[in-house]
Amino acid sequence: MKLNRYAIYILVGAIFIAIGVIVGLTVRVFPVAASAEAVAVDSLFNFMLAIAVVIFLIVEGGIIYSIIRFRRRPGDETDGAPIHGNTALEITWTAIPAVIVFVLAIYSYQVYLTIRNPEPKDNEVRIGVIGQQFAWKFVYEMPEDNDPNVTPELRERIKQYMIDSTLYVPLNRPVRALIESQDVIHSFYIPEFRIKQDATPGRVSEAYFTPIEKGEWWVVCAELCGVGHAAMSQINRVVVLEQSEFDQYIAQLYAKAKETASDPRSPEVGKQLIMNKYACGACHILDDAGLVGNIGPSLNGIATRAEGHAERGEGLVGGTDAAAYIRGSIVNPNLYLVPGYAAGIMPQNYGNPNVMSEDDLEAIVNYLLTIR
Repeated sequence: MKLNRYAIYILVGAIFIAIGVIVGLTVRVFPVAASAEAVAVDSLFNFMLAIAVVIFLIVEGGIIYSIIRFRRRPGDETDGAPIHGNTALEITWTAIPAVIVFVLAIYSYQVYLTIRNPEPKDNEVRIGVIGQQFAWKFVYEMPEDNDPNVTPELRERIKQYMIDSTLYVPLNRPVRALIESQDVIHSFYIPEFRIKQDATPGRVSEAYFTPIEKGEWWVVCAELCGVGHAAMSQINRVVVLEQSEFDQYIAQLYAKAKETASDPRSPEVGKQLIMNKYACGACHILDDAGLVGNIGPSLNGIATRAEGHAERGEGLVGGTDAAAYIRGSIVNPNLYLVPGYAAGIMPQNYGNPNVMSEDDLEAIVNYLLTIR
C-alpha cells in the first residue's frame, strides 16, 4: 500500500511537471520578440512560469486533496489527530524552493549580463537617445566624408542636424543607445526589444539590443513625465532595416544635415526642426508639418495671430514685431498664455542655447512666420 501511494505521488508529480513544461513552451505573454535580448528575457520568463505552474498545481492540488480526503464526516464529533510535524516534509519544502531560487538567481544574472553589460563590439551602432517633454529624438553618428570643403567647423554644425524623430536600426547588428534627458526623468522603453532604461537629466545611461526581426514598433516612455506623457507613447517609432537600407538612410540624413548646416536659419530648416528635432508635434497641431498634438494651442495661422499679439505688446522677446512674439512664446512661454492653457505646459528650457541653439530658434521663427 505504501509503495502504491508513492507511485501515485510520483505519477501525479510527473503530470504536474509535464503540464508546467507545456505551459512554459507554449504560452506567449509578451509581444513579438524582435531582438536577441528579447529572446533571452522570454526564455527566463517562460522558465519561471513553468516552475510557477508546477508549484501552483502541487499546492492547490494538495489543498483540494486535503479538503476532500480529510473533511469532517457527518456525525463525526471527535477531535483531529494530534499531528506535531513531519521533519522530512519540512526539510523537503525548504530545500526544494531554496534550490529553485538559487538556480533562478544564476539564470537571471546571466540574462542581466546579456542585456545590461555587453562588451563593446567593433560593428556596433551607437545612437544617441534624448528624452524631452513630450517626445524622443535620436542622434546618429556621421559617416566618413572626404570632401575637402567640409571643414572641422562645418562638420561640427552638421552634427547638430544628424537627428531624427524616428529610430532607425540595422537588422542583426548590435546597437548601443546612449540615453539622456533634456528636462525631467523619462524612461526609454521598446516592448518588442524588452529594453527599458531611465533617461535622467545630467546623466548618460546606456541600453543595448540586437534587432533580429524587421518591422516597425512604438518607442514608449515608461515614466510619468508630465501632462503629455500618455501621448508620448504614440509619437516616435523604431524601424528595423536591412543593413543596406540603413546605410542609405544614414547617407540621406547626412546629405540633408549638410545642406541644412549651410543655411541653418531658413524656413525649410525650421520646418524640419519642428518635425524631427523638437517635440512640437507632441503638443501642437500644424497641418503644414503634419503635427497632430492636442495639448497646446494650434499653430495653424500662427503668423497672423502673432501680428495681432505684437500690436498689443503681448509676450514679446527681442523686438516688437510678429517674430518677437513667436520667439517669446518659445523661449519664455509664460510671458503670455493663450486663454484656456495653463502655465508650465510648454517646455521651459528652450531659452537655453544648449537645448535650442540660436540658429534653430531663428529657423523655427522664420518658418512659423510663413504659416498664415
